[in-house]
This record gives sequence, structure tokens and C-alpha cells, in this order.
Amino acid sequence: MDSTRRQVIARAGALSALPAVPAVFAQSAPLIKVATFVPEQSVGVSRVIRPWMNAAQQEVGAQARFQGFWGGSLGKDAFKQFDLVRAGVADVAWILPGYHGRQFEDMQLFELPFLFENAREAALVGWQLCEKKLLRGIEDVHLVGFFATEVSNLWMANPLKSLEELKGKKVRSVGAVHAEWLKAMGASAETMDSPEMNEGLQRRTLDGVIQSWSGMRTFKTFPLVRQNQLAPIGVIPFLLLMNRKSFDGLPKEVQDAVMKHGGAAFARNAGAAYEDVAQEIRANVEKEGRIQLTELSAAEKKHYAERAQVVHRWWIQKSPNGERIYAEALSLLKKIRG
Repeated sequence: MDSTRRQVIARAGALSALPAVPAVFAQSAPLIKVATFVPEQSVGVSRVIRPWMNAAQQEVGAQARFQGFWGGSLGKDAFKQFDLVRAGVADVAWILPGYHGRQFEDMQLFELPFLFENAREAALVGWQLCEKKLLRGIEDVHLVGFFATEVSNLWMANPLKSLEELKGKKVRSVGAVHAEWLKAMGASAETMDSPEMNEGLQRRTLDGVIQSWSGMRTFKTFPLVRQNQLAPIGVIPFLLLMNRKSFDGLPKEVQDAVMKHGGAAFARNAGAAYEDVAQEIRANVEKEGRIQLTELSAAEKKHYAERAQVVHRWWIQKSPNGERIYAEALSLLKKIRG
């Protein structure tokens, strides 16, 4: 681990330990309600959103009060979080674009297989694409931060000798992009929620699932699989959105603090957090030794990345501005990796 990465992690850890609010506030200090439908101990809250909130709080002192409403206390429905923030029920909310239909259709880009290698580069590309106004859906709100999970992998109930053996298998897909990739590989895509996914694996009506390391732990799916094919099958993008009127009504110093710890800094910190969690979980899985971890060789990775191009072209063609978004994403990736 290099020194820069250690500093990011140490800083995030220190910030998460800060008190959430100062003891005394100005009488006119605005209350900023930060809402999530998942509990406080989740990775996204404990390692990403709360450190951002605490850092901004320390910066503004008594000029504003940030308060977390975790676990759906302002609204439990994951599919209605965007409505909560747009209506001002929550000032800030964690949004999963995939849960909001056509509102964030451009963000399917991040689910493309063999495009992103880790959460950090996906988050940085996402933030910069939004800054360039290339991703639709956020015009009526204020974007505080863009982040993503670590890459999703293929988890199988029974081990495969190679990805070629996916042909004829039934695999749970996260969305349309993954379904298209499975189709290209000769597999049958099954769309279902997480409880149904686990039930399908238990009953052997499913042969495998596409999921991230943190998702596998969250939904307690590890006991139901025997192999991980370590192929980078896209990431799941997330948004931290703020009600436009709420943001515009804040004092300039508070706006600056919100975005000083948002934006690119937020993307880097969130990327480090999700990658660290993935490494922690993987280490435990390797120590247990029950699940086979199968790495693709360099030649295999190149081969399957080339095969995945049919899915990339499919997404480009079906998206109104797909060609420009995709080209810009590749350009940004090149700079980040360079």
C-alpha cells in the first residue's frame, strides 16, 4: 500500500471518529438532513457518507448542523430515494441509479463488463462525466458525490473450468447490461432481488450470480456458492444528491465545505473505502478456504474483454449520447491509469 493511499485511509478513519455535530449552533443555522435507506453500519454510510458529513460539519462549525437519518427513517423504499431528495423530505440522500428506471439510464455505462478495474477509477470517471454534463438525470438536483462499489464478479454454486462453461447456465443479473453480457456468453439471465437470489441458489434453480464482494457479505450469499470467477463484470454506481433549493439556500461557506469534501475528493475516498472492504472480505474468504477463487490469465482477460465489446457496442447504440459518453470515459480512464 503506497503512502498516499495510507494517508487517504487514515484521514477517512479519523474523520469517521469525529463528533457529528458541535455543541452549540447559531439560532439561524440550517439543519441538513442526510438520509439513507440502509443502516449506519453499512459500508456506504460508515466509510463514505458519514466521514464526508463529519468533515463538512467540522469545517462549518456552528454555521450549519448535519444530521444523519439512517436505515430508512425518512423513507425505507430504496426505489423512492430520489423522490425524497427532489421533494426536500431529505436534503441529502444516497441514490442507486439502477433503482430509478430511465431517470439515470446513461449510468448503465458503469455496468459494462471489462471496462473498470476498481471502485476508485469508476468513481472519478463518474464525477468527471457529471461535471461535463454528459450523464442525464441530475439536472434538478445538486450532485455532491459520485461513488461505486468494487467490481462485480461471477459467483457460481458449482465451479466452472472456464467462462466458456457459462453456456446454458442460469445466472442472476443485476440489470440490463449484465443480462446482455450473459446472453453473449450463452447463459440465461435471471432478474430478481436479493432474497429471491439466495432462494434460487438454495433451491439450485440458479447456477450463479453477478455480485460484488461487499454485496455478497451484505446479503449473506457466501455459504451458497463454491467459486468466484474473478472477472471485472462492471461496478454499481451510486450518487449522493442534495435538494437544489436546500443547497442554494446555504451560506457560501457551507456550500464550499459540502463540495470541498464532495466531488473528486469524495470519489477518491469512497473508492479507497470500497476497495479496502473488498480486500478485507477476500482475505477472510481465502483464509476460510471453502470458496475457490479463479483468476483469469492475461490472455484470457484480453480474450473475454474483446468478446465483451459486443455488449459495449449494444449500449452505445441504444443510448442517445452513448458514443460521446463512452469515448469520454475511455479518455478519462487513460488519464487516470496513466
